Amino acid sequence: MSLSAFPPLIPEYREGRYSVLWNEQKITVYTDRSAARDIATFIAAYQSVKPGHKLLIIAPWYAGLTPLFKDAAEFIFIAPVRFEGQQAPADQRIIATDDALQNFVNTIAPDDKFEIFAAPQWGAAQTAILESTKKILENAAIRLKTIRHFERLWQINFRVNSPLLDSYGDIAELKKLPPPGALVMAGPTLDINMQRLAGITNLWCADTALPALIAHQIYPQVVFSVDAGFASREHFCGLKHQLRQHRIILVCDLLGNPSVQRLPFSRVLTYAGSHPLLQNLFAEWRPDLTPLENPKGDVGSLMHAAYTTLFGSPNILIMGHDGGPRRRITHARGTAYFFRTFAAQTRMGNIETYMLKLSRRY
Repeated sequence: MSLSAFPPLIPEYREGRYSVLWNEQKITVYTDRSAARDIATFIAAYQSVKPGHKLLIIAPWYAGLTPLFKDAAEFIFIAPVRFEGQQAPADQRIIATDDALQNFVNTIAPDDKFEIFAAPQWGAAQTAILESTKKILENAAIRLKTIRHFERLWQINFRVNSPLLDSYGDIAELKKLPPPGALVMAGPTLDINMQRLAGITNLWCADTALPALIAHQIYPQVVFSVDAGFASREHFCGLKHQLRQHRIILVCDLLGNPSVQRLPFSRVLTYAGSHPLLQNLFAEWRPDLTPLENPKGDVGSLMHAAYTTLFGSPNILIMGHDGGPRRRITHARGTAYFFRTFAAQTRMGNIETYMLKLSRRY
């Protein structure tokens, strides 16, 4: 069993040897007699950590390592692979599931400093493991920069939008409508799929894709929006008449841009998100709202999570999902505006980077 953030790793136990198959290579990482030596390796690693730093041990898990968790040493043990039948202890320091890894990323604080120790037992796979670990920490850094940038804006939007919560419908109302024929995002490949989309009914689309669809006289049934900043307003410029005439539905949360939520949609639907600002409010005012998780934070992931939650199947036609712009080409008006205005400035290297990700959120 491997965590999805790491390369595919296939565990195998045979004749006293714990091995991992990686990239068609079989790597022996532990044996039945190596536990004492393995534990000594990890103890030496966390004893040599610089003051003020936290150690991330990246290693396969097997039961022989259990004594490592009997003292109160401060470290995090990330196990990209576990061997069958080898039960990990109930210890918060061990991360052996995708959910635990996401929770770890979400709890990293701005002042946390880490040292990465990829177990030497990884052998030829060690470089790939290190690269995956660095990407995990980069995601945590993006999250922190986004929070720092959006913190005040989220609070303002929350105060402005919360009085309207009683008038918002639950996203479960979408189950009363025909299921969508496709989910539409704003990637460059959207252009070559316009003719195909014209023949599909009941489209769900990201707000970033809306202007391109309407320019081709394709009118979605539902629009999803999660961007809290100025970019979200850019996607709806000049489209009030179309929103009203075609009775388009908006799905958003209370942290979204207020000017978007006041556009003439036929209905505004929301959900019980995982943002701390919203949790207590939902529990008290709207316990009826459908919980919806969106750990990746982008609008495409939100649409897919909503479809899976409401209709029970993750299989759906997805158009325009390219994972990012190509040569700075995108249908997202806000992103294009950002490139025109800020691309030549030094802000590209710091907090404004959130625009390239179009807001990773809780």
